[in-house]
Amino acid sequence: MYMKSKTILYFGLVEITFEVPECIFKNIKEQDNHIKAQAKEVKVRGNLKLIKSNHQFVKYDGKTNISVFGQMKYFKKGTSLYYIGEYLAECLLIEASHTLLVHAAALYNPDTKKSIILFGEKGAGKTTVALRLCIEHGYHLIGNDQIIFGLENGDLFTYAGTANFNIRRTATLSDDLLHKLFGSYFSSFPHSARISWDEKISVSAKELGVLTCHSPANVSKIYYIKTDKKQEGTLQQIWDDNLACLILNELLGRHISAQVSCFQSDEGNYFSAMPLIRYQQNNLVREKIVKTIFKKYNIYKIAADTSEKIVKEIVDEMNSE
Repeated sequence: MYMKSKTILYFGLVEITFEVPECIFKNIKEQDNHIKAQAKEVKVRGNLKLIKSNHQFVKYDGKTNISVFGQMKYFKKGTSLYYIGEYLAECLLIEASHTLLVHAAALYNPDTKKSIILFGEKGAGKTTVALRLCIEHGYHLIGNDQIIFGLENGDLFTYAGTANFNIRRTATLSDDLLHKLFGSYFSSFPHSARISWDEKISVSAKELGVLTCHSPANVSKIYYIKTDKKQEGTLQQIWDDNLACLILNELLGRHISAQVSCFQSDEGNYFSAMPLIRYQQNNLVREKIVKTIFKKYNIYKIAADTSEKIVKEIVDEMNSE
């Protein structure tokens, strides 16, 4: 019933072997987060084993192995196991490569041959700003929503990311470019007096004719952006106060502290939090990256009432160098 040597390659860098029934593994293989870094070899390997039990729980052995206990009916679609494998892969990769998987956008500037990173909370306009930089100013997409970046010889590099744009219907109502590009995509959605925040579509960079970059790129600038209709004028400053430290530390630690992962069924039934994996070692990597950002790069905070104004600040600053 169980197959041997069933592996999934995460991020193009981590190989996880699944000890699961063949029918479940076939479903696991159909999942894909579309993050693929270019690499000459696999950096680390791990193992995930599914064990039949009347009780649902997860055990981590402190090394490279994780065991999932539970009833098969909760995991037969492969979705939950795929993302548990991704969490294991991510945590094993951090110490091995000094990189982090974070919620951000990253773009490659073909003129400078360097990359920029856009941080910001959900709804801050990262996707819209990234799209404008690509479509209107010729930047290449490294990643939108999630990116892998980290330290190499004391410098920050971007390596890979999700090459899809997740567009909310609400965003198309407040931005001319988004409405022009995606308004028709939502024509099949039911009309209602109140449009839900959850109404969204995913469109690949290829579908939009946006070029992508999958090679390591040295980071030149880091931005923390916010599109706010109530913002008067445009705010642009180096962000180096105590709030900047707190927010950056939290943003870079969401994955290693399992804040964005939990143990649940394929249908979303919550069982428990996930065990921490190599947290102390991985936290040291986070600390080094945060310190490097503030000592060597700075964070440029930009707030404006439209995405156009934020893009203008970024482009003007890049052109002035």
